[in-house]
Amino acid sequence: MQCEEARARLDAYVDGEMAETERTVLRDHLAGCADCGPEAAALQRLRDEIRQAAPVYRAPPALRSQIRFALRREAAASGAPTLRASSWLAYAASILLAVAVGSGGTFLALGERQEDRVASEVIDSHLRSLLGTHLTDVASSDQHTVKPWFAGRSDVSPPVVDLSTEGFPLVGGRLDLIEGKPVPALVYKRREHVINVFVLPANRVDLGETLTRRGYSLRHWDEGDLSFWAVTDAAPTELTEFEHLFRAATKS
Repeated sequence: MQCEEARARLDAYVDGEMAETERTVLRDHLAGCADCGPEAAALQRLRDEIRQAAPVYRAPPALRSQIRFALRREAAASGAPTLRASSWLAYAASILLAVAVGSGGTFLALGERQEDRVASEVIDSHLRSLLGTHLTDVASSDQHTVKPWFAGRSDVSPPVVDLSTEGFPLVGGRLDLIEGKPVPALVYKRREHVINVFVLPANRVDLGETLTRRGYSLRHWDEGDLSFWAVTDAAPTELTEFEHLFRAATKS
């Protein structure tokens, strides 16, 4: 099995949606491949972390009443007996799931602060960049190459600096989606660790501390009319050091 074919089947493999004969062939490939094996392991960790962190929400009373009424009306119109409580609850759960997925997780976002939503999206985008082959759209350590690349591709013009001499070399940049809008993502390295810096319009909320979410460190700060979100799996102290160096180098 070739790597390209293996990567196309990783989601089905991790979710257990694969025939055992095909699964055995892919498992053998993953065991001997230095590229696909770690990628599959990272995908499995992401799946497990999402399952552990995802909250469970109960349908609000008003929605439950609406579903009851709709089921009774349908049963009366078709002449079929009313569904038992357990059945309609299961049906209601499927409706809730469909609505939540179809609306981009509207129900899950109720009562959630904007900072928390952005933090979750930033970490999700960071993970996607590590799992696939889309870490950068423009791969360069030259800030004068990376910065102009974003012109016309985003409403935000990010400051770009190379911090190689301080141990945080610039790797490149890419466009990513945060809150449904294309935003610049600057990519740095700390030894083998990737640091993604997402640049958004300022929201006037400076966290001033390192957050830890799902095993990743996150820093957020505002400078002028720009908001910066930096995320990595490097040590929190290293991310704090990176923030101080980046802010010092980008101050006008």
